[in-house]
Amino acid sequence: MPEKKKVLVICRSAVGRMYLGVLLNRIWYAPVFAENASEGTQIGKKHTFSVLVMDMDMPDQERSAAVSVLKSDLLMKSLPLIGILATENSALCESLISQGCSAIIQKPINFSMFYAILCRLSGEPRQTTRVPVRMRVEIEEQIPDKFLHSVNISEGGIYLRTHAPLPETTLLHLSFTLPSDTGKIKVMGEVVRKTPLEVQFDTEPGIGLRFIGISEDTRNRIRNFVKWTLMGDLEWESDVQSP
Repeated sequence: MPEKKKVLVICRSAVGRMYLGVLLNRIWYAPVFAENASEGTQIGKKHTFSVLVMDMDMPDQERSAAVSVLKSDLLMKSLPLIGILATENSALCESLISQGCSAIIQKPINFSMFYAILCRLSGEPRQTTRVPVRMRVEIEEQIPDKFLHSVNISEGGIYLRTHAPLPETTLLHLSFTLPSDTGKIKVMGEVVRKTPLEVQFDTEPGIGLRFIGISEDTRNRIRNFVKWTLMGDLEWESDVQSP
């Protein structure tokens, strides 16, 4: 598996640090924590980060000073900075962008937006996050196994476990029911990656398929399942502060 990219999380709230830490780990980023910008610049001397994420719910003067600290630091100033705010304030967002922020996200965090921004700013090619899921998938085509079991899924595709990987560009018609869902999903997938047995010891043998011609309804059902799997147990109340 590729090494996780490091993200510096700057947040005064213990609850906020926990929330962002769990979420980043689940979407394959490695969070490192600081309670304020000055502490973050010191930590930056010991780590190489791809992105900075800062909870900006603080008094205006303190917020501006924190951004200034990061943008005047030799190691930090070139890194993309994502700010998180509890309220929608277009004037404040424009001001923060002019001060050097790369993006502003509102609480409660829109997962799809947060992930897409992280990918874009960190240079991650994958645009939709995947989650592990074990379910039986029926294959309509005549292949050795009529049923295969999934390893993970995203709104963009699915990975199926098999000891007899099919050639790339093979098209398959798939049918499956997501956990906690009641309706069957039918979608076509194209094999875009295959991993034979024992080629990679940390990856299950199988095939990665990209969904082709997926309907918006199906995409939303998978998207909601991914979001629920990643964030269903997480809450971040913006007014909770560290003791």
